[in-house]
Amino acid sequence: MILALGVVALAGLIHGGFGLGFPMVATPLLALLTDVQTAILLTLAPNIAVNFYSMLRGGGWSASLGRYWPVAMWMVLGTILGTLWLVSVDPNPFRLLLAATLVLYLVSDRFKERNLWGWMRGPERITNAGVGLTAGALAGTVNVSAPLLVAYFLELRLAPLILVQTINLCFLVGKSTQAVTFSVLGLLGPTLLLWSLPLAVMAMLGLLIGIAVRERVSVAVYRGWLRGFLWLMSGLLVVQFFMEAFGGD
Repeated sequence: MILALGVVALAGLIHGGFGLGFPMVATPLLALLTDVQTAILLTLAPNIAVNFYSMLRGGGWSASLGRYWPVAMWMVLGTILGTLWLVSVDPNPFRLLLAATLVLYLVSDRFKERNLWGWMRGPERITNAGVGLTAGALAGTVNVSAPLLVAYFLELRLAPLILVQTINLCFLVGKSTQAVTFSVLGLLGPTLLLWSLPLAVMAMLGLLIGIAVRERVSVAVYRGWLRGFLWLMSGLLVVQFFMEAFGGD
C-alpha cells in the first residue's frame, strides 16, 4: 500500500503538470505489484478524482466542454466495447499499434507530410466520432487513450486550458463508463473501492503540486512538453508490449 500511494502521487504530479497522463504512469507501475486488471480497478477512483478536478478548473467551459463534448460521448460506446474486449481477448498488440501511430504522427512534419493528419481538421462531427470511438476502445482495452486525444487536440491548435479541460472530460466519461462496465461484470467490488479511496487522496495531492508547476510555463513550452510526453508514452507502450509478450504466463 505504501508503494501504491507513492505511485499514484507521482502519477498525480505528472497529470497536474501535463493535464493528463495519470493512467499511463499509474497502471503499468501498479501492474508490477499486481496484475493489470487489478491495477486498472484500483486506479478508477483516483482517475475519476483527478479528471473531475482538472476538467472543472479554470472556467470558460463553453469553448471546451460546450464544443467538444461529442468526443466524450462517443468514448462511452468505445469504452464499453473495449472493456468487453479486454475480458475476452489479448489487448497487448494494440499497445504496439498505438506506439507506431504516435511515432508516425511525431515525425511526419519533418518529412513534410503533415497533410497525413489533415483529416483531424475535417468535419467535426466525423472526426469527433472517429477519435472518440477509437480513444474509448483503447481506454477499455489497454487503459490508454491520452496519446490519441493529445495528438488530435494538438492538431486543432487548442489553447492549453481548453485542451486540458476537453481531454479530462473525455477521461472522466471514459473512466466512469469503465467503472460501470466492470461493476456490471461483477469485477468491481467494495473491497477494491475501499483500497482505492486513500489512493485517490494521494493522487489529488500530487495533482495540485503539478498544476502549480504547469501554470508557471508559457504556451510554447507547454506544447513542447506535450510532444515530449508523446515520445515518452510511445516508448513506454513498446516496453509494455514486450514485457507482456515475453513475461506473461
